Amino acid sequence: MEKLEQQGVDCQPKVSTIRIIQDKYIQKVHFSLHGIPLPEFMEVNDLESATRAGKQFGYPLMVKSKSLAYDGRGNAVAKSEEELSSAITALGGFDRGLYIEKWAPFVKVNV
Repeated sequence: MEKLEQQGVDCQPKVSTIRIIQDKYIQKVHFSLHGIPLPEFMEVNDLESATRAGKQFGYPLMVKSKSLAYDGRGNAVAKSEEELSSAITALGGFDRGLYIEKWAPFVKVNV
């Protein structure tokens, strides 16, 4: 698609858009830069940074995969610091590319 775009072909969505939506962390950064309200989030690369995120955001929190994450897949809940390692392991570890998001309570409304 990139080669087609360089040749002047109008591809939709644009390659730049696909790059953003393929990495959920980059997508969050993009949304944040454009003023879209989001829960706080932090990239994590090791247990130390994950523990730091837990202390900053509190528990429960969401551990999320940067890629191949959709419809709830690629997400794990850590309800405490003791559950953090198992949530990270369940998602394939840090080599998979992870970030942590502050818990956002949802209220289901019947419309």
